[in-house]
Amino acid sequence: MKLENFEELRVTVPGGYGNDPNLVTPETPWPRTLQPRERELVAALADVLLPGTAEYPAPSAMGIVGFFDDWVSAPYATQQKDRTIIVDGLENLDEEAHRRFGAGFVEIDDGRRRAIVDDLVAAAAASTQRKFFAKFRGRLFGGYFTSDLGMKAIGYQGNVPLRGFPEVAPEVRRIIEDELAKLWL
Repeated sequence: MKLENFEELRVTVPGGYGNDPNLVTPETPWPRTLQPRERELVAALADVLLPGTAEYPAPSAMGIVGFFDDWVSAPYATQQKDRTIIVDGLENLDEEAHRRFGAGFVEIDDGRRRAIVDDLVAAAAASTQRKFFAKFRGRLFGGYFTSDLGMKAIGYQGNVPLRGFPEVAPEVRRIIEDELAKLWL
């Protein structure tokens, strides 16, 4: 397809929702659609998968729930597909907690939450839960580690001038050379 003008690339949604978000002073131009219970489940599961430390807060304390709500509420095809996977997965997680412990995932203690997550992840190889956990984990780590706190946690400095590049450690160089040799490169 030859594009005569970039307007052909523009995503349109019936009724419209405005332009892309302003990243300088962010404001989501679409309504957030997660229900209160779903928001609680996102917070509880996020904190099980990525617990906070003394130096870095748990995802729920740094706004990951809002990130998820913005993501699954966006009117784009990818986000709407993710919404179905994430919301259904959260519901299944809550049902599993009720089945095992007679209370919802949010209401049980962290040890029981971890037990449910460990068991579901282990059994998830041939289930829809596998897709849910992969999607949830990807969004969680993507959201957390692209925040200012997350970038600090991984030591990301951003676009800063360097006088030179650090040498690649010999053990890392050996691994790279071994992998390249396997590819006949």
